[in-house]
Amino acid sequence: MKQILDKIKEILKNSWSKVNYNISISSKEKINLLEQLSNLLNSGIPLMNSFKIIMYQTRDKKMKLFVKTIVTNLNKWDSLKDVFTKYKKIFNIFDLSIIEMWEVTWKLWDSIETIKNKEEKSRELKSKIIWALIYPMVIVTLSIGMIWVFMIYVIPKITDMYKDAKVNLPSLTQHVINISNFLQKNIVEILIWIWVFIALFIVFKSHPKTKIYFDRAILHVPIFWPLIQKKILSLFTSSLSILLNSWVIINKSLEISARALDNDYYEKTLKKVIRDVSMWKTLSWCMWIDEIQTWKENFLFPIELASVVKIWEETWKLAHLLQRISVKYSKQIDELVKWMQTAIEPIVIVFVWWIIWTLIMAIMLPFFNMVNVI
Repeated sequence: MKQILDKIKEILKNSWSKVNYNISISSKEKINLLEQLSNLLNSGIPLMNSFKIIMYQTRDKKMKLFVKTIVTNLNKWDSLKDVFTKYKKIFNIFDLSIIEMWEVTWKLWDSIETIKNKEEKSRELKSKIIWALIYPMVIVTLSIGMIWVFMIYVIPKITDMYKDAKVNLPSLTQHVINISNFLQKNIVEILIWIWVFIALFIVFKSHPKTKIYFDRAILHVPIFWPLIQKKILSLFTSSLSILLNSWVIINKSLEISARALDNDYYEKTLKKVIRDVSMWKTLSWCMWIDEIQTWKENFLFPIELASVVKIWEETWKLAHLLQRISVKYSKQIDELVKWMQTAIEPIVIVFVWWIIWTLIMAIMLPFFNMVNVI
């Protein structure tokens, strides 16, 4: 009986451990944690005591549980890299590589600060893109809701009024009424298809076999692709610069930077670059191959990036140059966000008002025929 109870306790303990390792925290929570840890380590407080202080200070139950499990694993003499490796939803390959490098040099606070800065940059770039899209999305969503209500509830009442008045309906009005009737009769099916489309989109976007096609498609979305591409390139150049400054070899740095981008299409392309570099081809040749052979700019690696790599092969200052071009891409993202907010908002508003004006005209036109009937 005791053996059975011990077995049950072990199973429960293992399952609880898996739940803890599957925990996820927001980017903001991760940045706050890393900032606290960096400050404590930089003040000379040992790693274990730093985590204990954070655990006692935090009021969030999920964060307290997360830090507690870290302390538990550190008590088992696991390295910080081994502990962070278990939390795959929180720490990516870039984080683990930086931790591993700085654990060897006994400057752990530098690695924590580096990861924090990288996370802040990634979060900042993501926020800029969201802010560029949020206003048009809100306007479009509210407009679709308003038009939906108009077609389902308003048009049917006006249709009954026109039937009683025996008015000849213009073609525009008749088309609007036909659409309204179709929506009323098939509202359940339409909602089901909308949910199916959303579910399929989520699967297509996240499934390993189809994600690469999605990642490639978003790089060709009209208007938005320059913003998405520059975000990817900014993160790539920043990550590569940090890794090279940490004395990680170029092949390994490229591999880690590619996997940290969360874009399978860029990752696949960079794998080919890494393979070519391993065959003693220059990195600039791999990135600038289309420009050299056909005088056509490489879509994934613009001329300015390939030029920086070419300069590095002569001056051996790639990390510094990559950091400068990363800052340049960040500034270009700011300019693109401002341009998009200035250009897209009027276009969306004009399009929405055009639809509303069409509906209003479809309602008002039959009144001119009603005068002849009277």
